Amino acid sequence: MRMLICLLGLLTGILQAAPLAAQDFPNRPIHIIAPFGPGTATDTVARVVAAEMSRRTGQSVVVDNRPGAEGQIGAQAAATAAPDGYTIFVTTQTTQAINQHVYKTLPYDPVKSFAPISGLSSGAQIVMVRNDLPVKSIPELIALARAQPGKLTFGSGNGSARGAAELFRIMAKVDVLGVPYKTQPQVLADLLGGRIDMTFSDFTVGLPPVRDGRARGLAVTSLERYPGLEQFPTVAESGLPGYESRPWNAAYAPAGTPRPIIDKLNQLIREAVASEAYQTLLRTTLGVPFPGSPEELAAWQEKEIVKWGEIVRIAGMKEP
Repeated sequence: MRMLICLLGLLTGILQAAPLAAQDFPNRPIHIIAPFGPGTATDTVARVVAAEMSRRTGQSVVVDNRPGAEGQIGAQAAATAAPDGYTIFVTTQTTQAINQHVYKTLPYDPVKSFAPISGLSSGAQIVMVRNDLPVKSIPELIALARAQPGKLTFGSGNGSARGAAELFRIMAKVDVLGVPYKTQPQVLADLLGGRIDMTFSDFTVGLPPVRDGRARGLAVTSLERYPGLEQFPTVAESGLPGYESRPWNAAYAPAGTPRPIIDKLNQLIREAVASEAYQTLLRTTLGVPFPGSPEELAAWQEKEIVKWGEIVRIAGMKEP
């Protein structure tokens, strides 16, 4: 009986401690792990969120870039961090929906290793080529690729860029060579330098050189013409009906993080997404906000896992 009373007392103390910890949260610096390098769309989103969270909490919020292995290095670091709310993982469908279909083993579980916090934003990609490639449309790109099988190259610095290009390759029935990079800004550097022919890039990295004329944009990967970029046709309307690729960003915590802490983080992130700074970022990069509850993010991720599993299968992306 004495042992039972002690156990009940311990359990009561634990249950009371969680809400009290949430009330005091945060009382020290927070780290946001971004699984891609500086200058990427994910890094840019993470830094605006970090600044807004810091402003609201009075605590330092530091972005820790862990690029490499298509996000696996950053994902593993986040998955093994202490589940106390002081490590947040700002990531994309690459780590949470694509990698599990591409690689035989992962150093983390995209679902079991994380506690969803909130969605952040979504968008589309722009199909872009080097200026001296003699094409000005998707049909011309397909025609050139068919005339020169195995000669054209596409660069990708993350799973969504690779997935979009591989899906294009399969649907267009063309033989193009993929070149992997650590981050998408490196892809753009080589595209502008003429070392690769094309890429399917997120707007954050891809739009600036298209807008200033350093590269040529051919189409967008959304199913319908994208607001603010109506001058670009979709890949779907350019001869590949049904083609669509839409990258997204979301925030997670390590699995086991107490729900009261998750709820506090959800509130802070939703406030950050609603801030003028974040809205300015979205206007610049033409992103679409999609904050929501942890349950809504979990449901979204589940659908994305199914969708990308089919894309990986169709495109033959699975590693041997």
